[in-house]
Amino acid sequence: MFEISTISGVINLILAAFAIPDPPVAPLPPPLIIAGATLRPGLSAKSIAAQIISRQSKAGRQVGNVFVDGDNVEETMELIRVEEIINALLNESVVNVAIPPGISVTTVGTVVGPTPFPVLSNGITTTIAIGNGIIR
Repeated sequence: MFEISTISGVINLILAAFAIPDPPVAPLPPPLIIAGATLRPGLSAKSIAAQIISRQSKAGRQVGNVFVDGDNVEETMELIRVEEIINALLNESVVNVAIPPGISVTTVGTVVGPTPFPVLSNGITTTIAIGNGIIR
């Protein structure tokens, strides 16, 4: 909460009311998604935990087996934390997508009758489509 009994508190309250949120990330173009998605390695708890642990030393925290009585429990806990976060992302998260109207479609069919003949038509989708996905 903001303290409004001081000038700085009132100023902070006003500034918070006009804070500009981070802009949303730009959507990726579909060809880049098709080409790049298969190149991603996926989530790795050990890799993420190793990156976090390596950055802890930059903050002055001791890393590695620095304790006489055994392994560094904090590093083990970091791996456990990241494993649980990734487990939740992979097994409990939901990805919903909305596909806008206006997607081009082409249909092929056959007119049935005394002399069947092929029919080709072009058009666009007219409603929003909804889909689901899985984080990998």
